[in-house]
Amino acid sequence: MNDHLKLVVSNPCSEPETRNGLGSRSKDLDRYRIQVIAADIWSGWLRVEFRRPEDVAAYFEVRNSTAWNWWNASTRPTADKVMIAVLERPGFMSHLSDVLLADARRAG
Repeated sequence: MNDHLKLVVSNPCSEPETRNGLGSRSKDLDRYRIQVIAADIWSGWLRVEFRRPEDVAAYFEVRNSTAWNWWNASTRPTADKVMIAVLERPGFMSHLSDVLLADARRAG
């Protein structure tokens, strides 16, 4: 593991003062909506981070056709590719957060 990566784990269930206030995350997060907009979120981030789909294919070690499908928001990535983005590209999490916050504001 790289020296610059740090995994922080927080388990609120083990902390007595917060145990009573826990609710299901699915009540706050529309999981179906995330599934629907995942390809658009991924595509938007790729277009900010990379110049062209061929660069995406090289970086994520996927076929050009896969990179083009992501670029055009036709498909969404597999979990391993998202984890690579989370761990190696710090801008991905802020992009994801910004998009989801803006989407929640529009829906609310």
